[in-house]
Amino acid sequence: MSDDCIRLENLQKRFGAQEVLRGVDLEIPFGKITVVIGRSGTGKSVLLKILMGLMRADGGRIVIGGTDITRLGDRELLKVRNRFGMVFQHAALFDSMTVFENVAFPLREHERLREPALKERVNAALASVGLVEHGHKDVHQLSGGMRKRAAVARALVRKPEFLLYDEPTTGLDPIMTAHVDDLIRNTQNATPGLTSLVISHDMEATLRIADKVAMLHEGRVIFEGTAADVRSTDHPVVRQFVEGRLEGPIQI
Repeated sequence: MSDDCIRLENLQKRFGAQEVLRGVDLEIPFGKITVVIGRSGTGKSVLLKILMGLMRADGGRIVIGGTDITRLGDRELLKVRNRFGMVFQHAALFDSMTVFENVAFPLREHERLREPALKERVNAALASVGLVEHGHKDVHQLSGGMRKRAAVARALVRKPEFLLYDEPTTGLDPIMTAHVDDLIRNTQNATPGLTSLVISHDMEATLRIADKVAMLHEGRVIFEGTAADVRSTDHPVVRQFVEGRLEGPIQI
């Protein structure tokens, strides 16, 4: 067993009679971008919520640095949660706040910083995504790409070890998708030690940014490998998903 990754072992979650996660085993290597792919409704977002401690698993383990976080009490779990940053699917910025105040919000909620130190942290986060001169703007003044960048800055401002992206390119046109892909890769390269987990069903985006790809299907991880492995695999489920074919083992 390795301590240079987050290890999910036999992770299980059900909602009533619906079994969403049926024994997920996955290693998420530190310092890399891992992309979890799979059809909509396969439990990818549930996996994120359990990993962040926003939802409890029904069984299995999540081991980070030798600690099984599924066994922690609420207070200890909160400390683990503070090690994560989250970029939501549609940015989830507050329309009533400026860009600066959106990014400052997590610091005001969770850290006791004097205003000069807070401004320094926020401006550094905005600078990391090329928005330092746009902090005074209202959210409605931002383009779609700028909103995504502001959401990343907000996720980075508390200097997380782990950054999670929930379907970051959903609903975007090809040019904007490429922009977000570059943002994810550039953020990874510019943040030493950062571990990123991306939930996606966008195969072109996945193959552009992923160091590792895992496919979730029917509640289990059925494939793990590099982007090159995805391109070359003959696994019938992965091939059908990657190629977007109606014919195959995945039934509509």
